Amino acid sequence: MMFFYPLGTEKRQMLQMKGVHLTRQCLMLLQVGLSPAIQNLSTATSMKMTKVFQAFLMLQPQLVDLIHEMQPDCIVSDVFYPWTSDVAAELRIPRLAFNGSSFFSYCAEQCIKEHKPHLEVESNNEKFKLPGLPDVIEMVRSELPSWITRHKPDGFSQLLDVIRESEKRCYGMLMNRFHELEASYEEHLNKIIGIKTWSIGPVSLLANNEIEDKESRGGNPNIQTTNLLQWLNEKEPNSVLYINFGSLIQMSRNQITEIAHAIQESSQSFIWVIKKNDEDNDDDIVNKGLQKGFEERMSRTKKGLIIKGWAPQLMILEHKSVGGFLTHCGWNSILEGISSGLPMITWPLFAEQFYNEKLLIEVVKIGVGVGSKKWWHLGEEPEIIKREEIGKAIAFFDG
Repeated sequence: MMFFYPLGTEKRQMLQMKGVHLTRQCLMLLQVGLSPAIQNLSTATSMKMTKVFQAFLMLQPQLVDLIHEMQPDCIVSDVFYPWTSDVAAELRIPRLAFNGSSFFSYCAEQCIKEHKPHLEVESNNEKFKLPGLPDVIEMVRSELPSWITRHKPDGFSQLLDVIRESEKRCYGMLMNRFHELEASYEEHLNKIIGIKTWSIGPVSLLANNEIEDKESRGGNPNIQTTNLLQWLNEKEPNSVLYINFGSLIQMSRNQITEIAHAIQESSQSFIWVIKKNDEDNDDDIVNKGLQKGFEERMSRTKKGLIIKGWAPQLMILEHKSVGGFLTHCGWNSILEGISSGLPMITWPLFAEQFYNEKLLIEVVKIGVGVGSKKWWHLGEEPEIIKREEIGKAIAFFDG
């Protein structure tokens, strides 16, 4: 969350006090049953994500006190801090909500909540149209988020309702997008839904213009960037497929095995990033589904490179040798892929990712799907996509 305020000496001192609130944050993490090492969603397992949101909400009293002490002229806060609309009203100042997703996903979900077309079909696999949108969009019920399909609302769906209500009361929304990508949906959100918006993205590119920033974005590099660049420089232009499922997704052992077989059976050069927990070592990665000797064979033949854990994604995507991106359809990854001029293989799993896939395939027409059709509920096993389907999508980019 960010604040705009007059920067006097007193205000600077207030900023220096924020370290106190970080200590309180650690105490709150312990109260909800989380380790103090978990500071954001990317460091939490899927089963602990709900507890991270609980810890966020517990910070409200301290942040309210801080806002009143700072006396800002305007509040810019993430949508997951809906109570800041009330604080802004108390102080008689505007609040701008920051939304990190796409115009398309916002409009699609608003359409589903208003018209409920998913209730008009008889099965989870029967297609229905989303009425009133600028394009003809079809989905199936199994692709919809749990907060839409559950008969009884849970805590998270109730929080989303509070967020939507607070957005109607704020001055407007800042969106991490750019007008040229979703112009018709920006207009739909402003005129039909009735929320003022400003496109300020892609913020990841604005914040990472220098090569040093691209190498270090997201944490401390755990691979030799020089060796990675040397490997990429030896490849033909547009010949490498980059595979990354983001910072939150850890694929099951069986799914990793299916991906490995699909890659091995293709003629496609690749870079594959496999999420690694802090407690994992390289042997654990093998135990999670990579066949014995797979990495060595890929390295020896120079066909592929496996990165365990963090990777300098922006630097890789912008390299001339990279010609495609297999992505989970997280919005930041999509923006980076589009800004790098890459077509994408889409593999949505949860959150708003299935909406984002529709944007790439049916609106912008720069993607092809692996056939993922089941929204991943926390605590359940994700849908397994077989090697044959993955292979078909990979062949779309085969060098």
